[in-house]
Amino acid sequence: MGKTAVTMRELQKMSAAMIKALPHTVPIQSDGETVAFLTPLREPDPEAWKRVLDQIEAHHAQLSPDTKAWLEQFLDAREK
Repeated sequence: MGKTAVTMRELQKMSAAMIKALPHTVPIQSDGETVAFLTPLREPDPEAWKRVLDQIEAHHAQLSPDTKAWLEQFLDAREK
């Protein structure tokens, strides 16, 4: 099992390779209190992204015309 938390002191000593080797996001703790999260960055999996985007497209195709219109209006308003 991997680390469940990293202390501030441990964080100061961690190399980039050690951070990348973390299996998942871990909390950074100071005096037992979580103060931040450390997330190792990884290359995105193109096949996983394609599956997600295909699912979004399939769900969007099933929406009613009214819902599609509302969604379009909502997204346009957000961009302004």
